[in-house]
Amino acid sequence: MSKYTAIVDASGKPFQYRSPYESATQSFRAASWHSPSLGPNASLSNSLHTLRNRTRAAYRNSNLMRGAINKNTANEVGTGFTLRSLCKDEAFREQANELWKLSIDEMDPCGVLNFPGIQAQLSRNRRLSGEVFIRHRRRKTSSGLHVPMQIDVLEADCIPLEKTEDLKNGHKIINGVEFRGPHRVAYWVHSQHPEDGHCYQDDLVRIPARDIIHHYLPIRPGQVRGEPEAATALLKDHTFKEYDDTELVRKKERSIYTGFLSRESDDDDDYGLPGDHDDESNVDEAVRVQLGRLLRGRLNEKLQMFDGDNTGQGYGDFMGWQARQLSAGLSIPYPLLSGDWNGLNDRLVRAMLNEYRRELEMYQDHLMIFQVCRQVWQWWMDTAVLTGKLTAPNYAADKAYYQALDVCPDAWQYLHPVQDVEARQKAVSSHLSNIDSEAGEMGSDVDDNMRRNARAAKKFMDICEKEGVDPALVTGLFAASVSGGTSE
Repeated sequence: MSKYTAIVDASGKPFQYRSPYESATQSFRAASWHSPSLGPNASLSNSLHTLRNRTRAAYRNSNLMRGAINKNTANEVGTGFTLRSLCKDEAFREQANELWKLSIDEMDPCGVLNFPGIQAQLSRNRRLSGEVFIRHRRRKTSSGLHVPMQIDVLEADCIPLEKTEDLKNGHKIINGVEFRGPHRVAYWVHSQHPEDGHCYQDDLVRIPARDIIHHYLPIRPGQVRGEPEAATALLKDHTFKEYDDTELVRKKERSIYTGFLSRESDDDDDYGLPGDHDDESNVDEAVRVQLGRLLRGRLNEKLQMFDGDNTGQGYGDFMGWQARQLSAGLSIPYPLLSGDWNGLNDRLVRAMLNEYRRELEMYQDHLMIFQVCRQVWQWWMDTAVLTGKLTAPNYAADKAYYQALDVCPDAWQYLHPVQDVEARQKAVSSHLSNIDSEAGEMGSDVDDNMRRNARAAKKFMDICEKEGVDPALVTGLFAASVSGGTSE
């Protein structure tokens, strides 16, 4: 049968009734394939509440889900991102960096977390709820803060999904975010968490977009709200957890039974003591014995001991494959998720971690650095200059000059300390890299490192002189550099 129909298009060519793509087939194989045509916001609007609540429930109750989100957060943030000024004015740069070090412990209005701790909270909630919001809070100069500003972290529930309408001024509100054309101009925020006490629809406050950071991953162009990271793995995680719990309960219930005592026949010729069968209701169904007891049975009685519970051939492989699918849906290597490192060597571990870290570096740069660190730094710099904490001539006309910023994520731990350090040294000596970049990747400042090393070296020399000891004869940290040798 021909695959062409009698219907032709505008050019006179017959239409194909069969799709050239097998995955676009309409045959019975795809009869239950639900694939609606939905825009980026329509697909989330009706499902986001459920996805968000189920992800949080899984985080509370599922070991694998909790471990995956915690490990992804820890590997993305670590001990926090280091922010340093790159302003070409050296005096301003040093002053800004010193002032920032004092401010990072004052960012939380509750005083519970410092700024690196807030970064971890943001990353965790972005994965749990798909998004999280940060509100800029201006404080009085008499507040006692080194720079009078702080930030509030708002859960996704605080910006209502149901708030969608067209305004008289031509603006449009989509899922709680107000737009003027393609530009975000405001966010409509509940005065308190809607699921944590009394909250009403009319308690919404309009906050300008310049005072809000929306931290989320826009998967599709035009996507207004964020999708929870575990969206594709939730159902499998729930089913897998229930199956594993059911299997565990089955084993527990079976483990209380040791054996079964039975008779091969029940003839009248069986001997027994008088009264043994007078009242069958008094017969014990279970018999407990002590250790070392010798049992004696009746004629034709047989004791069958239960074998150890066998979960079946391939059970471990089945469970491992299910866990691997979960790890794929949660974007975390299977060994990190499960703790199963069998069959891996150092080369495989290095390749696996390199791939994993590559994805995390994308989130670090695109989301945490661009969305959060950069914007918070600009808020902080504006406030510091406006309140006279920093002196910046012509600041309003040349903000980019003063706000130049370098953000370094927390360094990855060495997989092979000797090889990794030697590789960095060779990269610098071959001009493939530089000391500033290498120190930055380690989360430190090369200028600060050199000053500290110089102070320590000077102190070492002073002590040697005071004690009347030749520094070249002393083995230790500075012996090689003093004697002109090279340290290994």
